Formats: sequence, C-alpha cells, structure tokens
Amino acid sequence: MVINLLKEFVTDNATIESINRSSSYFPFLKDHESFKFKFNTFGTQIEPYEITIDLNDIHHIKTKCNCKYSYEGICKHSVASLAELIRLIKNNQIESSLLIKPKTKESLVLFIPHNLGIMDKDALRKMTFNNSRAFFGDVEITSLNKTSIEAIYEDYQDEFHLKLSKEINSTELKLTCTCLQHKNCTHKYKLLELLKDEFSLDYFSPNFEDEIKKDHLMSMDLYGKVDFNDAFKLEISPKGVFFEDRVKNIMSDAHLIFQPQTEEERKALAKPFESQDSTHGIGLCIRYSDNDYLGMDSICGKLNKNKTEISSGIKIIEDINLDEVITKINDAEIKLLKILIHIDNEAHKLINDDLLDKDIFNFTNYVYQHKNELSTIKLFKHEDQDNFNKKHLLPIEITSETVQPILNIKSNDKFHEFEVKLKVSEKLLKLQSKQILLTPLGVVFKNKLFLYKSPQHALAVIKFEETPDFSLINEGQDQLQAQIIEPYSQYFEINYKVLKEKKSVNKKLIPVRQVYLSEAEEGNYLVFQPIVKYGEKLVSPSSSEKIWLNKEKMLSLKRDQQLEEEFLKLIQELHPKFNDKIDYFYIEATEALKSMWIMECIEDLKNEGIELLGLNQLKKIKYNLNKPNFSIGLSSGTDWFDMEMNISFGDQKVDLRKLQKSIIKKSNYVELNDGSLGILPEKWIEKYKKYFQFGQIKKDKIEVSNFQFNIIDELYEDLETSPDFLKELYEKKKRISNLKQLKEVDPPKHLIAKLRPYQQEGLNWLVFLHENQLGGCLADDMGLGKTLQSIAFLQFLKNNSKNKLKPHLIVAPTSLIFNWMAELEKFAPKLKALAFIGGNRDEHKSSFDQYDLILTTYGSIVKDIEFHKNQVYSYIILDESQAIKNPLSQRFKAVRLLNCENRLALTGTPIENNTFDLYSQFNFLNPGIFGSIKHFRTNFSDAIDKEQDEDTSALLAKIIHPFLLRRTKPQVATELPSKTEAIIYCEMNKPQRKVYDQFKDYFRQQILDQIENEGVNRSQIYILQGLTKLRQICNSTALADKEKDYGNDSAKLDELVRHLKQKVAKHKVLVFSQFVGMLQLVKERLDEEDIKFEYLDGQTKKREEKVNNFQNNPKVRVFLISLKAGGTGLNLTEADYVYLIDPWWNPAVESQAIDRCYRIGQDKKVMAYRMICKDSIEEKILSLQDKKKSIAADVIRIDEGKKSFKKKDVERFFGA
Repeated sequence: MVINLLKEFVTDNATIESINRSSSYFPFLKDHESFKFKFNTFGTQIEPYEITIDLNDIHHIKTKCNCKYSYEGICKHSVASLAELIRLIKNNQIESSLLIKPKTKESLVLFIPHNLGIMDKDALRKMTFNNSRAFFGDVEITSLNKTSIEAIYEDYQDEFHLKLSKEINSTELKLTCTCLQHKNCTHKYKLLELLKDEFSLDYFSPNFEDEIKKDHLMSMDLYGKVDFNDAFKLEISPKGVFFEDRVKNIMSDAHLIFQPQTEEERKALAKPFESQDSTHGIGLCIRYSDNDYLGMDSICGKLNKNKTEISSGIKIIEDINLDEVITKINDAEIKLLKILIHIDNEAHKLINDDLLDKDIFNFTNYVYQHKNELSTIKLFKHEDQDNFNKKHLLPIEITSETVQPILNIKSNDKFHEFEVKLKVSEKLLKLQSKQILLTPLGVVFKNKLFLYKSPQHALAVIKFEETPDFSLINEGQDQLQAQIIEPYSQYFEINYKVLKEKKSVNKKLIPVRQVYLSEAEEGNYLVFQPIVKYGEKLVSPSSSEKIWLNKEKMLSLKRDQQLEEEFLKLIQELHPKFNDKIDYFYIEATEALKSMWIMECIEDLKNEGIELLGLNQLKKIKYNLNKPNFSIGLSSGTDWFDMEMNISFGDQKVDLRKLQKSIIKKSNYVELNDGSLGILPEKWIEKYKKYFQFGQIKKDKIEVSNFQFNIIDELYEDLETSPDFLKELYEKKKRISNLKQLKEVDPPKHLIAKLRPYQQEGLNWLVFLHENQLGGCLADDMGLGKTLQSIAFLQFLKNNSKNKLKPHLIVAPTSLIFNWMAELEKFAPKLKALAFIGGNRDEHKSSFDQYDLILTTYGSIVKDIEFHKNQVYSYIILDESQAIKNPLSQRFKAVRLLNCENRLALTGTPIENNTFDLYSQFNFLNPGIFGSIKHFRTNFSDAIDKEQDEDTSALLAKIIHPFLLRRTKPQVATELPSKTEAIIYCEMNKPQRKVYDQFKDYFRQQILDQIENEGVNRSQIYILQGLTKLRQICNSTALADKEKDYGNDSAKLDELVRHLKQKVAKHKVLVFSQFVGMLQLVKERLDEEDIKFEYLDGQTKKREEKVNNFQNNPKVRVFLISLKAGGTGLNLTEADYVYLIDPWWNPAVESQAIDRCYRIGQDKKVMAYRMICKDSIEEKILSLQDKKKSIAADVIRIDEGKKSFKKKDVERFFGA
C-alpha cells in the first residue's frame, strides 16, 4: 500500500519532464529517523544535492531539495529519491508497515446531513475532498434500494468498496470506503458525483420517483397534458434512471420537428455568384458510411477518349489546387464549378446536430434553383473507408422524377400516431430504409438521385430523418387539423381514414386562376406567384393543401388537379427562366423589360382569363401598362428636315430627350413624367434608333441631315404619302447610287490647260455633286492636280451660270495662297481672284462682288469670322482640309458659321492621325452626316482605331463613298518616274551617345515618378517634353540645352553633308526637319561647304520668291524646309532627292513632304531618305509607324498615332 501511495504521489506531483530526467540520477540514503528519509545525489556541481522525504502522514507526503528548481511540481532529484525509496521498500531494506500510523476504522466514516432523504447541499459544499488531479479510476454502482447504495471503485491496480446508507431515525447519511486512506477520500467524492449525475442527491427522498417523472414530462412540454404511465415507463437500476416510450416519440407540438417556412422565406432567391475543349471533367461525390450520409466533395479527373466520363487522376478540389483545376476545364465547366464549390461548402454546414431550419432551406433552395445546371454534372457516391479512385466511385444518374413525402396518421383515445415515409419511383419506403441514402441534394435509390420536389419538401424529409415516427396527445380534431393536416398537407400526401373529399357544385367554389406580382426583398427582381382561388381560400397549385368544406367531419373539397397542373405549366412556359420553378417564379426586372416581355406576358395572362394582382403595389419598379402610340410628321429645312415625333403611353407623353438617353443606353423603357416606365417595342427601337443617333433633338422634333440617305430611304418607303422635299431627296439618293454613270462634261472654255483623263473624271464628279447640291472631298494623292481640277470646276460654274454668281471663298494654309494665285493666273486668267490677306485686307471688304474668288487663310478666317459669317458665298473650298480635323478647334467652329450654297474640301491626307479626323471635314461638307460627335466616336472612330473592326471600316467607307473621290499616283499617274524610299542609319559617336543616354535615364526616372504621383493623364506634357528632347539630341547635342554647352556632335549632320557634297553637282535636294534649330545647324555647314541653298520656315516672308528661286535658279541646289511650314502645298518638282532629317509620328506627314517633288511635272526618278539614329527613340518611332494599317482604300486608316501616352509607352520609349 505504501508503494502505491508513493507512486501516486509522484504521478500527482511531478511533470513528465521531471520523471524522464530523474533516470539520469542515482541517489543514496544518507540518514533516516522516524518517518523522515534523507538522500544525497550528485549532478554537475561539486557538492551533492540534499533531498528530504517526510512520511509523517503517508496520505500527505512532503519532499524538500536544495536545488534551484522553481517550476511546476517536484524536482527531478526528488523523483529519483522517491524511486530509490520504493526500491528499498521492495527489497525489504525498509519495513513498509512501520511507515503507516495506525488509524481507527471509525474515524474514516463520512457523515452527510440530510432532511427526509434530501442531502444538505450546503454541508456538502463545505467538505474538502482529497480530489487528485491524476485520479483515473471509475466508480460503478452495483446495487441500490430505498435505504442504501453500494458501489465499487476500480483503477489499474486497486479496488475499493463503498457504501452510502440511510439509517432509521438518523439525520445523517453514512458513507464508507475500504481504502482506509482518508475520511474524505477521492473515491467517496467520485460516488457522490455519480449519484448527482445519474440519480440526483435527493435519491433517498420518498418523492424521488414522482419528481423525476414530473421533470421528464416538463422537459417534453407534456406536464399536465398526459398521464406519465400512459405515455412512459420508468426504470431505476444501478445503471441510472431510464424512460421507455409506451407511445413513439410523443410530443406536444409537431412544430418541434418540422415547421413549414413562411411565405417570405419560400420566396427567397438563390444568391448569385460573383478557359476550348477540356481534357478534364468535374463532378460531385457523395460520401457515406453504412448508408449514412457524411458529406459531399467537388472532384476533378481526366476524361476518357470519348470524353463521356471521368476515368483517371481523380482528385478532390480544394483551395490548394483550385487554380490548377480551372486551367484544365472549359468555360461552361468553370461556371458549373462555382455552383459545385458553393454546394460543397454549404453542405459541410449541414453535418451538425444543432442544424437550423433556415440552413437546410437555404441550401436546398440553392440546389433547387440550379437543378438544370446540376443535371449535367457527373455524380458519384463513395464509401468513406474505401480508397479514393475510380474503382470505388459509383456513378449516380440524376433522374427527373421527384421524391414525395407521405404522412400516415392513426388515432386512438389518447394519442395521434404518425409515420413519415417516402414515395420514390412509385415505391413506398421508410426514411431509415437501407435501400435509400438521404442527402441534402435528394434521395439516392438504386443508384439514381431523385431530387426533392421543392426546397420545402427537402426540409420536411431532412428534418424527419431522425424522427420518422412520432405521436401527439389527442386533444381533439381541431388540434390535429391546425397542427398537422393543414400545414403538412402543403407538402405531404396525407393518409388518414377520417379524411374525405368530394366535388362541389357550388359556383362560388369554382377555381379562379390568379397571378400575384411582387418584388423580392433583395435585388431588382419581380416575383410571380400563381394562386388558385376556391371561394375565399387561396392555394398554390403546386401544393396539396386542404380546402375544408366541414372541418368537424374532416370533409375537404376535391381540388381541380387538371386545371391546376395546366395553370402551372402555362406559367412555366411564360419565360425560359420559369421552366424549373414551382411555387414562385422570379425574373430580373431588366430581363422582364427586354422585347416588351412584361407587356406581352400581361396580355397573355389576360387573354387566358387569369387575374393579375399586385401591379399597383410595386414600389421599386412602376410600369405604365398602356401600349405606346406613335405619330410622325415631316417638314423641310435647308440642310435638314424636321421629324415631329409624338409618342405617348395613355395620357403620358414621352420626352424625346429622355427617349434618346434610353436608346443610347440600349434600354427599351423610358421614364415618363409621372415617374412610371413606358416600355417600347424592340423592333420600334431598332427601326428608329438611327434618327436619335444621327439627328439632333429640338423640343418635340428631331433634326435629321438631308445627307442621311439610309434614313430617307426608309421614310420614303414607310410613309403612305411623302412630302415633295422627301421625294426630291429620295431621287437624289437614287442618282448618287449611279455614280459610275457620270455625265461627261466638256472642258470649260477659257481654261488654259489640257486635263488628264483622271482630272476630267474629277471635273465630271464635281459637276455631278453641284447638280445634286452635295458637298464633296477631292482627296487625290498629293501632286495629282487637285488645285487644277478645282479651278476647272470654278471656270465651269462661271461659264454655265445664267446669272452672276456670288463669289467663291477658298480657305488655304498661308504657304498655298501664292500657289493658288499663280495657278489661277496660269490656267484661268478669266477668273478674277482676291487674296484677302495681310494687314490692309479690310480695304477690300466692300469690293467682294467684283471678284469670282476670295482667297484667305485659316488664321484670317478665325480673326475675320464676324465679317465672313454675314456674307453669302457660292462655294466654300477648304484646301488642306485636314486643318479643321479637330471639331473643338476655332478653325472648325469658324468655317461652320459660314453661309454658302455648297462646299468642297481638298486634301491628300483626309486622315492624319485617326478616323476621327473625318468627322469635322465631312460634317462641314454635309452637315449632320455622322450625327453627334459622341455617336461617331463610339460607333466608328473607336471601333476602327482601337478595336481594328474591319466591318465598321467598310461601313464608314460606304457612307462617305458618294462624297469622296481619291486617286493615287500608281493608279492614274503612270507616266511618273519611280519613287524609292530608304533609311539611312546613323551611328552616334561616343560623346553624342553619352549625352543621349544621360538625358534618356534622367527623363525616364523623372517621368515615371511624375506618373506615380500625378497619374498618366496629368503627365502628358512632361512625356512629350522628354520625347522631344531625345529626338533633338538624335539630331545634334547642340540642341540638348540652351543654357549648357554639350558641343555639336551630330552623326546625322556629318552624314547629310557627305551625301549633299556627292549629290548637288547633278541633283537638286529638299531637306526637311521639324526642328528649326537643326535647320540652322545645316545652314552653317552648307555655308562652310559653299553650297547654295534656299530656306523656308514659319517666319519666312515672300515664300513665292523662295520657291521660284529654287525652281528656276540653277545655282541653288538645296532647299532647307521646316516640315510644318513647307510640308504641304508647295510644288518643287526640280528636286529629285529628299532628306527627312528626323522622323515624325505619322508617316502621312512625311509622305506629304516627299510629294513636294513627286508630283505631276516630275520627270526624274525621286529618291527619299529618312535619317534614323540606331539604338534610339527614332527606331521606336519607325516601329510605331509600321503598325499603321490602311482600311477602305487608303481613306480610312487604322492609326495608333500617339497624341497621349500610357505608362507602358513611357517605359518603352525611355527604356533600353
């Protein structure tokens, strides 16, 4: 016994670590007297550790050691010493019996006060027990009666007997234990704990049995409602208190098991979610064990050759491998995977004893609302203990049949007894049948999954799984009807012999079909609830709810099943999204508005005799149910015709601006003045949307351009009687369609020039436009004589006009005014022209009528617009019309204010940057042809320039084709000699490269920091400054900084001079640069080399003299020209070599410069060189030019020309 107590003390008071480390020590007994033992043991220190073990009270052992141990329990030296003491006792070197002080048996009895068998709990609380923390034994009651309880305590080595007894006339209970260790030993404590848990501390009370019966009835809410002995049987044994049901699962309220969802809960919607052939497939696996459902897993595996089933590499889809799975499946399966993962995650929540009805309903509702998608998945079941591979995955077929819960009812005088079964594939089965596997998805039977009929049916089945049989106290038929039959009949087929049905001949009970329209609590959804009304009773056609004729007799109306099924089918067929619903049908409001579905739906329901309720209660969305009425009237203007459009919904008239907003948003409903929504037919919108896109709203009218020929076509064909102006426009459109059959025009008298064939065709075209009052753009290649064709046309007008014409106004760049004057004098001296330019131009304002032509510049037209807008001109001709390409510019705004009878535009490059350049030019020629700026940018410019949409390019070409004539040199000027373009790559020397790299690195870091702090849009000016500086350094380091001298290292300048020295003896040369500073450096070198040259930039006066000197003076061999000042309009055919010192973003501008010499009259082969520094930004500009593509016969160009820059562009331009 002493050895056991010593071992127990070590177990109770030493940590595992101290016990393990004690084996390294070997203490020896140094001394002992009475009940004290002193041990010594050596460690790492010189002096031994001294340990004292005090056994004065063997039940309260004490130890002491002089080591520094200060943690939990006794130290390792004490543990080793106790082990040595146990060894000495075992070897009889110490007599164990001498270590125990004798105690009387009577002193170990525990007395517990009681009152009529009820223990004094206050006295118990005051008692202190030797309750060991490492006490591993158990107490078991072996017998009990009204006066005593006997028990036995056992652990791994001891056995003690205990007895609790009540003696007659004693006020104390007597508790004894054979351990003889302590009056308050742990074994007695264990017995009292067991008594409290299994019986209560009032066991010896004479009312003990009555009290536990009462407690049991109260816990089931049956107290006072049923006699205990009628419903239960009580058994008291040493094992505890047990209750046996005489009636199965009796309860006071059936809602304790299953409570039907509220209407709002049933209307809950599934929450929406926030790669082509695949080699893998996905599926869902139901885990089970011994026919009990354990959970679900989403799985992925490799498909077989036929891609019909998962064959190998099957894995459970988890967060860690989700990305890998997504790369192996197609887009449709990715969408399905989202559903499976949601189901998988939510299903794990259902394996929980504290499951709430809402958890089950939300899950089954989600499954139900995605059952169409789930019907396509591969479904398996898997025995949980088996390996996870194909061999152990049993395929399950998802069937269209559903599960029907059945409720059987039997009654007697005291109780109603209920049994829940399932009808699966026409077979009745118990819920706990081994033939089926109940899951949250549905019921698996014969390897087929039968889905629940609705989320509510699923809730009913799952909730009754644990309690398929139950009973209620019979409190009468009213209770049965209210608690069971009425609520349960909505989802259960009820079998109860008392129930009866009969048909009614009462007209008031004839079924009436109704649909109640409401809004979902969450989201923008409309909810359709089909209802059948029998008298005053409303029932869902999907339920089996009873309609009572006589409740007392349990007599119900036989519902018209055929009518209800057909009604439900009709609702399901109203919309594709309704086909898998049953109680409530919901649809997003925007979807309901498409194609006027809601209107047609309402009309269909009315035609079927179905009442529609709830429309007036809609709060989020309010519809005007009147069909729209339309009327259209037309009136004529100058460049426009007015379409008076009246649209109304009942007494609500549509605001055309609101309608235009709806059409732009691609919506088929419009907000009315009363706040309701009018719904427009999609066919009507499709037909008339172009009027709102191309026209301008003016109060109740839409102004439509006379040049919108497609609209004119439709109007002419739709209207029963067309006004005269519309007939005229229609005929004009027909004539334009026959452009290939242009009338040949005789060359006009007084024109001193022989027109080439294509120039004669150009004249024919211009005359055709004139006769049909159309504006046009002559867009021939540069150098093909656009000016001459225009002069021939103006001479034609003068010759063929019966009355004196108003003067024509020609607007051109400053550099071209003298060219116009020279060619007029040369080819049409009979046309009197006035150059309305210079400081003294005001003197000529009063004499305009004396001239046939007035010539002015774009700068002057802006300054003189107040004067010009009050004049009326015959024709306005814009030369180099790309000058007005920006619709927000002062130039465009000024020319749009001019009054004239017709308009022409001349340009060799109608598009310089992108297709948006066309908008202003053609809007000037034929106002309104492209509609609004926003419409053109969205539907044409962005589609072509950003998305490279070839169909849109072709459409734009088709729209402008009648108004644009363009011929290229290879096409018509076959007599022109060849033109060769090449690149001269220049290698910077070390000093130039060093300066270039220094500036490049500086700008790169500065600009990226600027973008980081201010954003790309607010950094554009810094980007352009940086790019410009690098381009200047490519020309020469002398252009790097005005304040600091970086020398004049220039690979280009050296190479250019070398070329010029070789060429100037036999050839004349044009040299272009965008930088005047670079031209100045070239001038200095040419002076040094004694090469004669002419010079022209934006500040040059008397340009005509400069051009003539170059053309006619054989000593002048080079013409230095600023690209912007002389890139257009000049005729420099004496030159046959062209050098472009620096590249421009848009190659069209460079082509214009080259074509100063490559034009009609050129009889020499032309060589054009672009000078590019290697490993510099200039190579990247060339790369950018190469990306530009031509669309629609060189007129509509897809152009990535940069007017603004993105961060990646900065990194590319300023990168290595």
